[in-house]
Amino acid sequence: MFEACKGGFLDSPSLSLLNPYLPNLSASWLFQRAMSAKELPDVPPSFINELLYTNFQSMEKLGDPVLRPFLQDVIQFGPLVKTLGLVMITKPQLLPFIFKQVGVPVLIDWSGHFLMLGFYTFLASYIDPLIRPLINTFPSKMKFQWNRYLEAWKYGAGLDYTL
Repeated sequence: MFEACKGGFLDSPSLSLLNPYLPNLSASWLFQRAMSAKELPDVPPSFINELLYTNFQSMEKLGDPVLRPFLQDVIQFGPLVKTLGLVMITKPQLLPFIFKQVGVPVLIDWSGHFLMLGFYTFLASYIDPLIRPLINTFPSKMKFQWNRYLEAWKYGAGLDYTL
């Protein structure tokens, strides 16, 4: 905000860069949806407890780099892929209940955010280091814009978290 005011970048496109799309936040809502207490005829009442137990058991097996960010509400692509993969391998019988609990359209929508989480992780990890050294050579408005893009990639991928 300070940089926008100081540089006079108060037009709508510039200000919109201060509130970017963050796929890690968008991906996290599926967990809330899956844990919602709905009474569905084909979903056992113990489903949510079993899903929580299986997820935490998987994250514990995968170690602190997976468990600790999740416990602090930081969703990251690598840990999420590992956890989902381990849950699918160890408890594949949960998958039909997940589909019933959240619904196929919701899972399809979530998949887009999941893919964007991976894309932002790629951008923050591999493209940011190429662009960052050049930013100080850009004109001031372009510098402001690129700083916002780099921040969005980093925060949108949950890469602001460190162990």
